[in-house]
Amino acid sequence: MTLAIYFYLLLVKHAIADLWLQSRLNQAKYGDKLKLTNSKLWLHSLDHAVLTAIITLLFAGLGWAIIIAVLDFVLHSLIDYVKRVYTFRKNITTKQNLFWKIQAIDQLAHFSCYFLYVLLIL
Repeated sequence: MTLAIYFYLLLVKHAIADLWLQSRLNQAKYGDKLKLTNSKLWLHSLDHAVLTAIITLLFAGLGWAIIIAVLDFVLHSLIDYVKRVYTFRKNITTKQNLFWKIQAIDQLAHFSCYFLYVLLIL
């Protein structure tokens, strides 16, 4: 039960960091998320890592919190970077159906990372 709560809190954290906190990095419409600079991508990934560390600290202690936060920073950066590069190279915009399919794959990749974190602290 405890690990289910951990997983749920990681999903809640994801919504907060990916939507609420990220909105401060791209002040215009949602489509501008595609235009994140590397520094904004790193700040966005840092939001995820810090929140992941706080949540993990509650369930697994400081050592695991640091390890999983670093892993979350790296994986989140990589997933978002690959998505951004691919959509730029293919000129894919939010007005295209393909963008939303890519967005779904992006979210599934992030959720899979959270499942991995649960397995790591199991």
